[in-house]
Amino acid sequence: MCLLNIVEENDATGVVKATYDEIKGMFGAVPAGLKMWSLLPDGLQHHWEGIKTSFAKDMETQKFETVLRYLVSEAKECEYCLGFNAGMLINNFGMTHDELITMVKDPSTAPLDEKYKALLLFALKVANKPTAVNSTDIDELRALNMSDKAIFELSYMTSYLVMSDALLTAFKVQD
Repeated sequence: MCLLNIVEENDATGVVKATYDEIKGMFGAVPAGLKMWSLLPDGLQHHWEGIKTSFAKDMETQKFETVLRYLVSEAKECEYCLGFNAGMLINNFGMTHDELITMVKDPSTAPLDEKYKALLLFALKVANKPTAVNSTDIDELRALNMSDKAIFELSYMTSYLVMSDALLTAFKVQD
C-alpha cells in the first residue's frame, strides 16, 4: 500500500524496469519501499546503488548500518523500516527482541565494537539533535582515525535515512 500511485512491476519501463529487474534478482520481488522511488527513476537508481553498496560491505559494517537504520527508524517512527531492520538484526545478526528493546532505550548497549559504537552515537546525534553536534564530537571521531570525508559520509548517510523514513511514513508505504 502507498498513498501515491507507484509504478508496479508489470507497468515498469526503462530505468525503472531495469532497476526492478536487479532488485528482483537480489530479493526475489520488489519491496513496496523501493517501489515508492519509482516516481523518481534517478532517485530509484541512486537508492538501489546505495543498498547494493551496503550489502557488499563486511559483516561488521553491515551490522553497524542495520543497527543505525533500526534506531533512526525507531526515533522517526517508521514502521516499515522498523520491521525490515528488526528482521535483519534478528535473522542475520542473532539479536533478540529484548536486545532490540534495550538498545532503543540505551543505544550505547548496541552490540558493536567501541569504534562503531562511537560512530553510532554520533550518527544518532546528527539524526535526532543536529544542533547538539559540536567540535568535541568531531575531534573524538578524528581520534578514531575518521577523516573529515568519512565523518561527512556518515552524516550524509544518516540524514538520508531520516529523509527516507519521513517519505515512507508520510506516504503510508506497506508491503
